[in-house]
Amino acid sequence: MTDWNLFLVVDAEPVEVSRERSPDTRVVLIGSRRMLALPDNGYQLLLAWVAGPRRVVRTPAPMHADQDIIDVFVNSYLTDVGVPPRPRGFAWYLDLPVGVAPSDVWGAVAVDVEHGATVDLHQVREAMERGVAALYNTA
Repeated sequence: MTDWNLFLVVDAEPVEVSRERSPDTRVVLIGSRRMLALPDNGYQLLLAWVAGPRRVVRTPAPMHADQDIIDVFVNSYLTDVGVPPRPRGFAWYLDLPVGVAPSDVWGAVAVDVEHGATVDLHQVREAMERGVAALYNTA
């Protein structure tokens, strides 16, 4: 079991390298590491948890005006899938393997369900685990 405190805190300003401004596709450089920015939501922070502290770093980030509400939603999602609440006040970043685009990441970790069907969060986590293993060749 991992603990959020094992995720490295990097005191560096991420440098934007992506042309797109979509929250799901922001690519930054932190030092020499090419990383996918993970917005502060339950789904994307579940990916951070599954990928683990070897592939994810965090940087200090200012609090949003609605941070208490965001925390309730994010941490509720995480605890519903068996992950402890994440610490607040950080931005999270996933290492992108060479040649992998943000869309490849989201495609690899997606759950294959029919539109409108109920999704079991444990299926989401399992899909993320399989996707991360495939992306980082650890299967």
